[in-house]
Formats: sequence, C-alpha cells, structure tokens
Amino acid sequence: MELMNIEFGRSVHVDAFKVGLNGDRFIGSSLIALYFRFGSIKDAERAFIEIIDKDVVVYTAMVTGYAELTDFDARRAFEIVTVMHREGLNANRVTLVSLLQAAGQLRELVQGRSVHCYALRRGIGVSDEVLQTSLVDMYAKCGAISIAASVLRQTKKKTVASWNALIARLSQLGQSSEALKYFCLMKQDNNLFPDSITLANVLSACSNWNLVQHTTSLHAYIMRRNIQLDEVLITTLIELYSKCYKIKRARILFDHLICRDTIVYNVMISAYLHNGLVEEAINIFSDMIREAARPNFATVVSLSSAFADVGDARKGRWVHGIVIRYGLELDLDVSNLIMHMYAKCGQIENAKMIFDLITDKDLVSWTVMMMSYVNIGLADEATAMFQKMQRTGAEPDSHVIVTLLQAHGQLGSSEPVKEIHGYIYRTCLVENIATMNSLIITYAKCGRVDVAEAVFNGMTGPELASWNTMIAAYGIHGYCTQVLEMFSQMQRENLKPDELTFSSVLSACSHAGLVEEGWRIFSSMNSYYLVAPQEEHYNCMVDLLGRAGQLEEAYNLVRCSPLRDRASAMRTLLAACKVHKNTKLGELIGQELLDLEPQVSGTYALMSNVYAQSDNWNEAAKVWTTARQRRLAKIPGYSLVELNECACGD
Repeated sequence: MELMNIEFGRSVHVDAFKVGLNGDRFIGSSLIALYFRFGSIKDAERAFIEIIDKDVVVYTAMVTGYAELTDFDARRAFEIVTVMHREGLNANRVTLVSLLQAAGQLRELVQGRSVHCYALRRGIGVSDEVLQTSLVDMYAKCGAISIAASVLRQTKKKTVASWNALIARLSQLGQSSEALKYFCLMKQDNNLFPDSITLANVLSACSNWNLVQHTTSLHAYIMRRNIQLDEVLITTLIELYSKCYKIKRARILFDHLICRDTIVYNVMISAYLHNGLVEEAINIFSDMIREAARPNFATVVSLSSAFADVGDARKGRWVHGIVIRYGLELDLDVSNLIMHMYAKCGQIENAKMIFDLITDKDLVSWTVMMMSYVNIGLADEATAMFQKMQRTGAEPDSHVIVTLLQAHGQLGSSEPVKEIHGYIYRTCLVENIATMNSLIITYAKCGRVDVAEAVFNGMTGPELASWNTMIAAYGIHGYCTQVLEMFSQMQRENLKPDELTFSSVLSACSHAGLVEEGWRIFSSMNSYYLVAPQEEHYNCMVDLLGRAGQLEEAYNLVRCSPLRDRASAMRTLLAACKVHKNTKLGELIGQELLDLEPQVSGTYALMSNVYAQSDNWNEAAKVWTTARQRRLAKIPGYSLVELNECACGD
C-alpha cells in the first residue's frame, strides 16, 4: 500500500492503533516510510517504537529514512544499525545501500569504508549494480576519487548512474579534465548511453574550464544523438554559453523552451548581466513577470548585485520595489542583500532604513551595516554599531571582528585593537586566517608594526595570504628592506607568490627608488613564476620609473604592454611628467589620455598642471577652456581637522 498523504497516513495510524495493528511490521514500516517522506521524524520514531517484533525490514526503513536527511540527523542511521546488530539482526543489501548514502551525505569516509568492508566480508552485493553504484557515489562524495574510480573499474556491469556519480563529483571538485576523461571512457562502452544528467555534469565541467570548444562539441553530440533537450540541459547550456560570452546561442536555447519556470528565467537574467547587457536582463525580467513566474531570492541576488557593482541607485530602488511587491522583504537574506546594495550605491540612509526595519537581525545584518560605514570612512559609526550589537547579546563572529578591525584601522588607535586581540584569543578565532590577517594589517595601520610582526611570527604555518598581509604591513611604513627580505624568505620556503605579493613588493621598490631590483622582480613574474603582470603591476613599474625620471622607459613599457585599459598607467606617467617638467612627453601622453577618456576631468587638470609647471600658461588655459566647453569640473577637495573629538571640515 502506497501512502501518499500524511494526514491519511495519520488516520490509518490511529485506526491501526485502535484495532491493535500498530505493532504490525508491515504497517509500521509503511508508516515509517511515509512519515520520513514528509519530514515528520518524531512520528516515524513513534511508529518504530510501537512495532513489537522488529525485523531487518523495520530497522532498514528507519536507516533509509535517516540516510535521506541532509543534516546531522543522518548520523542516526548508523546508531540504528548498531542497535539492530545488538538484537542479533544482520544488515541486508538495502540497509547497506542506505548506510552508504548516509556516509556520502555526511562525507564520513571512515564509516563508508566500514560498510564496504562489511559487504565484502558477508559477500553482499558483489555483483549488485545498485550497491556498486552506491559505493562509487559514496567514495566520490567523500573525496576519495581514486578509490571511487577503482570500484567503478572493477564493477563488471557498469551503469549510467555509477558513471554519473564519479563524473558529477569530479565536476564539483573542479577536476574538469578528469571529468571529460571519464566521460570519454563511458562513451566507449557500447551498452551505455549518457543521459541528460551525465551531459549536464560534463557541461558543468566545461564551465569550470571555460572552454567554448568543448561546449560546442558537446552540444553537437547531444543533437547527433537526438537526446531530448530537457530543462536541466538547456539551463546548463545557457549558463555555459554565457560564461563563454556566446550570449546569442544562449538566447536561442532559452527561446527553445516552451514552458519556462523561475530557475530558467534566473539563469537567462544572470547570463545577460554576466555579459554586461543590463537592459536585456531587465527585459527578460519583464517577460518573467508577464509569464507569472514568481521572482525569488536568486532573482534578487542577480539584479541587486549587478546594480550594486555599477552603483546604479535608481535601478537599485527598482529592485527594492520588486522585493516589496512580491513580499520578499520578509526574507531576512533578501533584506540584508537590499541593504548591501544601497550601501554600495552610496545610499547609506536607505541602507540604514532597511536595517532599522529588520526585527530579527542576524550577524550578517550587523556586519553589512558596519561594513557600509567603514566603506565610506565613517569608522566611528561602525564602532558605535558594534556596541549596539553587543547590547543585544549577539556574539560576534569572524566577519564582524574583521569589519571592526577595519574600522579601527581607519581610526588609527591601537588600544581598542589590543582589546579585540584579546577577544580573538579568548574565543579561539586565532585559528581563523582572515581574522589574524586583518589583525596584522590593523596593527600596522595603527603604527604598531612590531606587534603585527609578533602576530605573524606566532601563526603556525602561515598561508600565502598571511605572507602577503605582512609584506603589505611593512610596505605601509616604507620598510622596503623587510619587504624584500620576506619575499626572499618566501622563495626559500618554496611558497609561490601571487599577483598580490608582486603588487606589494613592486610598490615597495617604487617608494624606495630601487629601479634595478624592481625591474628584476617584474621580469621574473612571467618568466620564472608564471604569473602574468596585471594593470596594477604595470602601474607600479611606471610609478617606479617615473619617480626615477626614466620617463621614456616608462612610456615604452606602457606602449608595449598587453593591457586593454592603459588609462591608469598613463595618468601615473603624466603626473611624473609634471614633476620632471617634461612638457613634450606630457603633451603626447595627455593627448592619448584625452582620446581614451574625454569625459574625465582629472585628465584635464593633469594636462593643465604639466603646462603650468613649464610656465606655458596659454596652453594651460586652452585645456581648461576645453574642459568647460564639455561641462567638466574638477571635484573639489576637502580636509578634516579633529578638535576635542569633533571633526571640522573645510
């Protein structure tokens, strides 16, 4: 008997109890399965207790129910089996399959191996397809890929499900080449044909690799095999083509779908936003509303993140209106997201309004509001917000502490940082790398490089991020010798530097005027460390050469660079031309800059200053006349003076 309705099942349970059949194993097992299916664990446990003469089937019903749970309750599957063994009952094939499922869910490799050994000792499921597939799935989910592959190779009759289990996990782990390799091996088996799940997993692997040629060939394979393009496959292909910037192909696939749900619309919206096509994304959203597909959290994430990144407050308010219209503001995660969006758009008042409307604030709410203040330089407001949070009794986590440290880094006082340092040790946050790195850089900003150094030296096996933080800490104070020494120490410890490391080291060389050392390190990036120089590295080198007066060398470096956007480096060089009174080169660079960014007022200011430095006032006046004709104005500067804890602005 299939019990599909929990209320009907409960009424059957009551009737069975009335006539004394609640202890029947068959009825009890069916009730257990029903209750677990509808998430009523307590009812399932009650039905289990009422069964008088429990057999393997009854225990297995409980094991299966627990195994299908995704949280900590899945561990209880193993506890039930222990009780079953004490009762003198042995697990059967179905029991073992459920236990393997639980082990995979929990990533419990030791428990999974124990089940495997038990099956081998008992000779259970040696040639059973379901058990062998479960073994592959368990080992793959637990990260034991080599064992999963070995089990798959030894399986006499492989199934599509067993191949899918291995390929899916390889794709999730980012091992794209391995996923494609096993897909090719699967195709060599003439008795098996990849299904939509196989192809979706392989396409996801291509997504990790971002290889459009594999996407196209897989799409062609699907068409040749006349495989039905279901929603999963189309959604995956849309996502993949968008990542490869083949948005037209993605749109063709989207239009191919007759019935579109919220998930498909969300993927297409994200695809357009990923390709910078905001208006098209909004049009798709409008279609979504017309088709009565209800927006959800993922929709809000895509739209709000896109508008926050470009600081578009008007469109941000439009997203907020959508949230209110569909009642999504009741979702705390959505409210936190909208608050973050307003903050990134510079609408701190609106962010605070959303914050005040949240009745049950979580740590994310407090962190977002604190970070909003930090990002606009209102460190005092951020610390005041932290004190309010403490009064509510909320315990700060690593994210709150990192934000608080950033605030105190702006304020520049080391005394409060010492208190936070003590809290970090008391609450064992010392094991959190991000927290310790933030502590190091905050001490450095407060002038206590010695304490920052002590914190770094006290870390057990600091990772690359910690080395980068300490190098940056030395760089803040111009300690170039220490920066280069740490860079050399990294090499001795076989720690490969990354883009951030080179940015800090080259910046230190620039401030210290170490031209030869800077050139040597810059040249080694690609040739020795296989790290391609980025815009910030070229900027550091231009700054270094510009400070040293080697303007022609700096100009040639920028011209020969593979950078798409050279404006930042050119501005740095133009400023150097002003310092060294090289009007000829400055005029050439200035003209190139004006061609690149004609609407940036700062470029006109730099050009004017270059002419003025050489007493060429007529040309300086012409530059400002052009700027005024284009209705450009230099943003006025301001200064702050702190008097008796009050800041006076001028």
